[in-house]
Amino acid sequence: MNKEAVKVIIAALLGFISSYFVMFVLKNTNLSQFERSLYLDYIFTGLLVILTILTLSYIVRYLQIRQLTKRYVSSDEEDAIDDQVNRYYADGMMIVQFSNLLSIGLASFSIIENQFGLHLILSGFFFVISCISSIYFLNLMRQIYPNRYFPKYSEKNYAEKLFAASDDGERHVMFEGLIRSQSLLQFLLMGIIVVLVVYSSETGQSQIFAISLLIIALIWSNAKYFLHVRNR
Repeated sequence: MNKEAVKVIIAALLGFISSYFVMFVLKNTNLSQFERSLYLDYIFTGLLVILTILTLSYIVRYLQIRQLTKRYVSSDEEDAIDDQVNRYYADGMMIVQFSNLLSIGLASFSIIENQFGLHLILSGFFFVISCISSIYFLNLMRQIYPNRYFPKYSEKNYAEKLFAASDDGERHVMFEGLIRSQSLLQFLLMGIIVVLVVYSSETGQSQIFAISLLIIALIWSNAKYFLHVRNR
């Protein structure tokens, strides 16, 4: 049995276990309207606190990178500084993406729960800030490596130009990271499909539309990858 088959089986098992656990909790928890509203306020407040911490974190990382790139270092310290800058850059980009996704999640919860006031405004604010920050981080490569031609994010064919400006080691790291993330994404989406199937059968609320979208997304991403490889 190959690794991909094992991953599919594990995803299915984890999906069944987690979904049955959630269904059990929901069935055995009876909340009044007041208690439900109170719990939702706790959830929204917690998400806003997390978004605030994430926003401050990637701003600090951005300023740290700017400070390191402007600092004069000796040849002995250059490699250590480069490693530190690369770690800070990866940290910053990862935190920005987390903030972006959490702000979308907060906006989604606000709309579903008819919270169209402060929660929705704040989620939109954090989303805009994270989008702008991601552009700043992408353009920061030009300051980290001023002697190499890294494209601006606004340039056409940004991905192709970024790939061309990267050396062999950087391309290897990018390929390895993309392959691992692609594999993990498929693993997670399959697990989510299982959870939605169990949720539909247990609650009687059909999730066929969401399941169909996930299957289409999986088919599309796999087809795009293999067609790209086939036509090279």
